Amino acid sequence: MMTEDGVIAGWNSVAEQTFGWTAREAQGQILSQLIVPAQYRQAHRDGLARLANGGEPRVLHRRIEITALHRDGHEIPVELAITAAKPADIRVYVGFIRDISDRREAEAKLEKEAKKNRLMFNIVSMAASTSPFDTILKTALEACCQIIGWPVGHAFIVAPGPSPELRSSGVWFETTKGQSDRIRFATEEIVFERGLGLPGTILATGKSHWIADTDDDANFPRRGNGFRGAFGFPVKCDGRIVAILEFFSEMPVSPDAELLLTVRAVGEQVGRVLERQSAAERQSLLLNEFRHRVKNVLSVVHAVANQTFRMANTKERAHEVFSGRLMAMAAAQDLLVAQKGTGAQFGDIIKAALVGSGVCVSRINYSGPQLVVSSRHAVTISLAIHELTTNAFKYGSLSTDRGSVRISWDVDGNNQFNFEWREIEGPIVAEPKRKGFGSNLLERGLAHELGGRVKITYCKSGLVCKFTGPVDDLRK
Repeated sequence: MMTEDGVIAGWNSVAEQTFGWTAREAQGQILSQLIVPAQYRQAHRDGLARLANGGEPRVLHRRIEITALHRDGHEIPVELAITAAKPADIRVYVGFIRDISDRREAEAKLEKEAKKNRLMFNIVSMAASTSPFDTILKTALEACCQIIGWPVGHAFIVAPGPSPELRSSGVWFETTKGQSDRIRFATEEIVFERGLGLPGTILATGKSHWIADTDDDANFPRRGNGFRGAFGFPVKCDGRIVAILEFFSEMPVSPDAELLLTVRAVGEQVGRVLERQSAAERQSLLLNEFRHRVKNVLSVVHAVANQTFRMANTKERAHEVFSGRLMAMAAAQDLLVAQKGTGAQFGDIIKAALVGSGVCVSRINYSGPQLVVSSRHAVTISLAIHELTTNAFKYGSLSTDRGSVRISWDVDGNNQFNFEWREIEGPIVAEPKRKGFGSNLLERGLAHELGGRVKITYCKSGLVCKFTGPVDDLRK
């Protein structure tokens, strides 16, 4: 109960429990100084003055929700209803106050849960989209900051490799523009290795990590940049840490197990989104690669068939030549399948092509450094070796008992790939008057496919075929 001039005139046991002041301590005190929060005091005084001058009441006979001040200084949410009474010669105001902290806490919990579910749904729905990785990280940072009420979030990318490397993604979330400037600058200045700082610790342990007060943590090199509380957690895709999300609070904050579980669930969902996107991308890549390979193989078979049957003298000869060429292609394909389509060693391609041609390996000498050739070029190279071998059987060094072939390749200082096929101790060869499938394959197909130059020389000692091109093109 309060008098017209704002003095407490009555204070029951419920008021004692609610505000922490006994009746003896409260009575006679100015109510606004005792339980009215500072931000409402002027409005309270203005309202009393307006009523004293005959003005219209604004909160009388209404029920409102507002905060009140507890003895220990914290504000509590209350439901307030005020009525006027005149038990004697003076008017008094009776306030009926109910502490609604439990209700507000329950409402806040429901609202937080609803927000969490909504944000989780937004993240999960990204699995069906083609959103870039940065967009997914930004959404996750914003979701976590909204759930936990922390102002700043940042994402590190973990580069794959034998020694995973941490680097800033450049993706930040801040509730106020410019709020993260200082710690952002500090982050860019530091190379975070495994075990160093918050992100390095998470990378080393694979678990979330909480720092209650960064000023007291010797392993937090970014302290002194406006934030005291910090925590982070890993985002995993296919069992590997691909990102680390970290968050900052301006005040020290003790570890909250429930909070960690909540944001960890967000991290798991982000990981699942990335896994689904990764799986979809792999499936699309494999489908495109399969389509491309089938198309290439059919094109090569079509070209081989046209050239073989157009130039052969008899059907039997055409069948023999065509079968040999298909065997060379099959050998190359078998090699690629064994390598899971990732490419093959140049030397292995040579060996497979020679075996497919039926040549005695003792008559062929080949040497060169290990060099991986992409799957798209392996078939062309295999066919080229097969054609050179076939021509050597028919017209060149392999058509005699003493003849042989020396194959060599290397990569020079200019990153150029150099290949040579040299026939030795064969019959004298002359340049043919017309070019067949083999010549076209070497001079057009091989040079065009591998992005280089082919030079065929008909020497007295035997045919020499040289190819020169960028080594990087062989791997594409």
